[in-house]
Amino acid sequence: WRPHRMKVGRVICLLSVSLLVGCVQTTITNLTPHRMPRNNTGFYPVEMIWESNQTALRHETVKPVVLVGTNAYPMKRTQLLTNRWETLVPIGMKAIELRYRIKVNWQFNAIPVPQANSQLSQEFLLRVDN
Repeated sequence: WRPHRMKVGRVICLLSVSLLVGCVQTTITNLTPHRMPRNNTGFYPVEMIWESNQTALRHETVKPVVLVGTNAYPMKRTQLLTNRWETLVPIGMKAIELRYRIKVNWQFNAIPVPQANSQLSQEFLLRVDN
């Protein structure tokens, strides 16, 4: 009986862990328009909302960036909303489009020490009209 009890205990433990891990959801919602008129500064806003239902999330560690090629542009939290982020990204005066991704890095409480995680968005396209 003892080996059977140990197997059942392991199965219950694994199911409990998989249910807890499987329920965590994070979502990146890009708020940036697909098209913008060209401006004189050469910098264009990229905005997004990041949502997570992870209860162990360490909110102060959330650090999103906009990835353009090998460049990373840190995003800053907006003043009024805790889950909305923004930054300005340069687009050359001759460029007509920008391909970018958003990556969110964060930590969550775990035993024995906090663990890191991240989420990478799909590729987005911003066209600049002359």
